[in-house]
Amino acid sequence: MNRSLSSQDFMQSFSTKLENALQNLSLAQYPPDARRQMRLFSSTEVASLLDVSEAYIRQIVQKENSPTPEILGNGRRMYSLEQILEFRMMLAANGRKKWINPRRTEGEACQILAITNFKGGSSKTSTTIHLGHYLALKGYRVLAVDLDPQASLTSLHGALADFDPRKDDTFYAAIRFDNPRPTAEIIHKTHIPGFDVICAGLELTEFETAVALEMRKNGTSFLLRISMALEQICEDYDIILMDSAPSLNFLTLASLTAATGVLIPVPAHMLDVDSTGKFLELAASYMQILNEIGASVSWDFARFLITKYEPNDHPQANMAALMRQVFGENLLLNMVTKSTAIADALTWKQSLYEVQRSRFSSPKTYDRAIESLNAANEEIEKLIWSAWRRE
Repeated sequence: MNRSLSSQDFMQSFSTKLENALQNLSLAQYPPDARRQMRLFSSTEVASLLDVSEAYIRQIVQKENSPTPEILGNGRRMYSLEQILEFRMMLAANGRKKWINPRRTEGEACQILAITNFKGGSSKTSTTIHLGHYLALKGYRVLAVDLDPQASLTSLHGALADFDPRKDDTFYAAIRFDNPRPTAEIIHKTHIPGFDVICAGLELTEFETAVALEMRKNGTSFLLRISMALEQICEDYDIILMDSAPSLNFLTLASLTAATGVLIPVPAHMLDVDSTGKFLELAASYMQILNEIGASVSWDFARFLITKYEPNDHPQANMAALMRQVFGENLLLNMVTKSTAIADALTWKQSLYEVQRSRFSSPKTYDRAIESLNAANEEIEKLIWSAWRRE
């Protein structure tokens, strides 16, 4: 039987068309000569980030050599994130508040978090970028590692200077078995001070083939590839976040081996929870194999996070109650609610922390979404502090 549609022609044709269309859209948003900038922050936001009063911020500004705000036409004082970090270091030097500079100290190891689940659409990338930006705003040095060949986390940061996914510049270059690049060479600065990224691309899929060949010679040594790559640069960061692909492949296993903590986002839907159960079952079987060969993996913590939650949806409320019963204290108390504000921000290739509240037609929608994100992220931050044994 002769069929008229060539599979190669179909895939190649629409791959090229879609790539060109998305590239044109990206160029319209961010021209080649444009560089993204983090938004400015009001005095109220600065005071909230530093946990001090607005009056105290005004006091600091009046002192010599203090950051000078940009004053808008309506008289509002606006500050850059660089200036907020400068405020933070000034307060730390004065010893006014303990841990106002939250960066890890001697004896505190870099925390490496794997954000993982093999169910697509569970908000792994959204969780990673919002957690990463929250921590950067808080003053931590954060590195996000994109482990998904689809490179969603990478694309959310727009056109990064000197990055070309087709020219040996993704994370695969640092974890390949033959002639790996130094990890420091593939780190890219973003427009957010304190937040760097290691990008992904389709060449990450080559790791799976390479591992299959390597296992014949060196067994499970592939599990250490990510650990070895991150060890080279972990002294430069407080927290490293790994955004995993929606599959339990060799790359995900290696990330779980490298991790000091694990975060599993799960929407409160039957199919998502059922898929998570299968993910846990498969992961447990792999961990058992590792235990048997003397390569057991331990973490400081592992938690489940309910995402895309709609509190007025009765079936979701029932599923959330079931998850609370099953997971107990291993389920974060706070849930990330489903919000058009978060969806809109991601459509604009931004996290909600990058978007001015005034850009939304319904500011209250923004308020609810940012409150939800802050609560969940603060809970995760406390887990990191607990791992560091901070008071």
